[in-house]
Amino acid sequence: MSQEQERVGGNSTGGTGTLCTDTSLYKTTDNKVEYIEHIAAGSLFPNFPGGNGKGKCVWTKLTLEADGARTSFDAVKVDNI
Repeated sequence: MSQEQERVGGNSTGGTGTLCTDTSLYKTTDNKVEYIEHIAAGSLFPNFPGGNGKGKCVWTKLTLEADGARTSFDAVKVDNI
């Protein structure tokens, strides 16, 4: 178990198809876009939501330990055309 998991307690990360043991907000990224989703305990972590929705990913629980002092995020980032 990583130090982050010990500090946070419960299930702080999960890969696609693994069982979520802690209801919370989780995030995943492909280094281009970051998705945040509410995932309930007892459900399986889903595939990556972007692209064709079939990619594997790792979901990380949103916490102060994982995200520092962030108080907001940009919902959509696009380049001006």
